[in-house]
Amino acid sequence: MKKIRYSLLILVALLLASCAAKPPSSVFCEQLAEVAVVTERLRNESMPLADVMREADRLEQSKRFSESEISRIRETIEKTFNSIRSPNEILVDCRNSLKK
Repeated sequence: MKKIRYSLLILVALLLASCAAKPPSSVFCEQLAEVAVVTERLRNESMPLADVMREADRLEQSKRFSESEISRIRETIEKTFNSIRSPNEILVDCRNSLKK
């Protein structure tokens, strides 16, 4: 259980530390990929999706991300947790959306 909690803390700390200043969109894509990696790890450690989503709630409460960014973080967690998208697919899709 400590290992899972440590992973959650890493997720939150990573996102909060990397957004001390408003990050450019390309940096946000890297953050989404990291969220996906940590989400896979937590899923593989048998953490329920609801617990992982609570971490997104904490990020929302921090007010360091816009509503659209929080929405993308939640979508990333859900798609990765349910094995719909891989971390690499999340990264590529995000980068491709910046090109449009």
